[in-house]
Amino acid sequence: MSEKNETRLRRTLLFVPGADPKRFSKAIESGADTILFDLEDSVSIELKVEARKNVVGELQNRSNQNVELAVRINAPSTPYFQEDLEEVVKAGADAILIPKSENPGVLNSIAKDILEKSGKDIKVLALVETALGVTQVNSIASLESKIDAICFGHADFSLDMGLTNSDASKGVIYHARCSIAIAARAYKISPIDNVCLAVKDEEAFRQDVAIGISLGFEGKLCIHPTQARIANEMYTPTDDQIGYANRVLDGWNKAQLEGKGVFTLDNKMVDAPIVALQNKILNRAKKAGKIL
Repeated sequence: MSEKNETRLRRTLLFVPGADPKRFSKAIESGADTILFDLEDSVSIELKVEARKNVVGELQNRSNQNVELAVRINAPSTPYFQEDLEEVVKAGADAILIPKSENPGVLNSIAKDILEKSGKDIKVLALVETALGVTQVNSIASLESKIDAICFGHADFSLDMGLTNSDASKGVIYHARCSIAIAARAYKISPIDNVCLAVKDEEAFRQDVAIGISLGFEGKLCIHPTQARIANEMYTPTDDQIGYANRVLDGWNKAQLEGKGVFTLDNKMVDAPIVALQNKILNRAKKAGKIL
C-alpha cells in the first residue's frame, strides 16, 4: 500500500444506523476498526435530519480516539447530501463514505471540498455500487485527490444489474468484486469487500470473508458486531503466518550477507517479492496489536 494508507488498519467497517443512537456505544465497543454511522439506506426519509443530528452529536462528544469514526452520508444526487457533508465535516468525522460513487469528477470535487472546508486530513471512502461505478472504478482509483479506499456495495449493484440473486460469489457480481479489488490495488489504495447479508449464518460469513481475502481485499463491510469480530480475526495474520514471515526474513538476511538474491526455505525458492509480502504480513500484525 502507499505511504498515505500505512497508518490506518481497516479490517472491519461496521455500519450503525444514525437514527438509532442507542446502538452507537455498542458499535464503538465492538472492536471494529471503523464505525460507519449511516445516514443513507438504513434511515427513512422522515428521520434523515434527526439521524444527522444524532451522528453530529456523537462525533462532537467522542470518547474513543482509537476507533475511526466515519459517516456514510446521502448520495450527491439527493437533497440531503450538501448539509450532511458540511455538518459531519464540521463535527470532526475521521472519514466520509460517499455512496453511489460513479462519477470521478464529482468525487474529486467532493474530496477537494472536504479538504478546503476542514483543513484536516479527513479520509474519503468511495462506495462503488452501480454498473456505471464499476465501469469507472479505474478512474476513481486513480484520482489525484485523497481517495483512501474503494468499497463494494453488491446489493445495489445487483439491483442496478436487474439480478434476482445477489450472491457475491458468482456471476457478474463476482466479476465486479474482482474488478474493484484489482483497481484499488493497482493504484495503491485500500480495497474493502462487500457486506454479507447472512447476519445469523456464521459459516456463510466466514466463507464470504475467505473469498474476499483470496481476491486481495484488505477489510470487510459489516452489519453486525459478530461479523466485525469474525472479520477482525480472519483479516489478522495468524501465529503460523507470523512465524513463517519471521523465518523468511531471517533466511533473507542470511542470504544477503552471503551475497545471494534468492534462497530456499521448506524446499521452495524465496526471492525479493516474497520477502516484501512477508514484511507486509508482519506490518499488518503490528497494526493489529498482535506483535510489537
